[in-house]
Amino acid sequence: MAILDYNPDIWRHALDLGDAAPPAALILEGTWWREKATANRLSHLDNVRELNFPDMFAGEWQGTNIVYCCAYGAARAVEPAHIFAQLGTPLMVQIGTCGTLDMATTTGMVMLPEVCAARDGISQIYGAEPQVHTDPHWVARAEAHLRDKNIKTARASHLTWPSLFAQSDEICAGWMDEGLESVDMETSAVIAAAGYFGASTVSLLSVWDALPRGRTFMDPLSEEEAAALHRSNEIVYDVALQLAREADTIR
Repeated sequence: MAILDYNPDIWRHALDLGDAAPPAALILEGTWWREKATANRLSHLDNVRELNFPDMFAGEWQGTNIVYCCAYGAARAVEPAHIFAQLGTPLMVQIGTCGTLDMATTTGMVMLPEVCAARDGISQIYGAEPQVHTDPHWVARAEAHLRDKNIKTARASHLTWPSLFAQSDEICAGWMDEGLESVDMETSAVIAAAGYFGASTVSLLSVWDALPRGRTFMDPLSEEEAAALHRSNEIVYDVALQLAREADTIR
């Protein structure tokens, strides 16, 4: 049987979940710095255990069961999103960093994709249209929490692209001409897989690269910019946990 045709019991057995209810949320983070990010995020949780698949960690936050997974790129992020959406987890929360295509956007702001151009190479396998959408309710809740914590936000017309490296100046200029405002490597694939099984997705992405200015992750940030990015990354995870708790109360 091909994996797309599996039933949920196969995943439940493979992960050794028993009869427990699925987690309220799956929090996915796209970053190269997997070990550092995972240690940081899991330090906020209680009763942490790694599931039978590597880098998928179950834990509790204020009584809410969540799973955290550091998954870089669409091809990796789609796997836990597929599994937990099929198991009945109602909310996927994508966090991480993004590149901005908007000259007015500053480092440490959080982009909240509303519509996402699905050019990740995977989404259409899940029946996605060229554009996919995050859940408006969860975008609004994320925005409210972030603003309460004095984080600047922008709702975005977003792009998910297969590679951080396959971006020329000409390609980036074309994206800007389309009106796209930010780019990452995971969001649209997570939306597509989650939607295939009836789950919702919200994406909270801290701005790092400033593509219109020619700045990539290879270019140093000022001390002030680095501090803003660090603060944003920490608060984004706090908000992701709050969203998980809210999802738990309404499912």
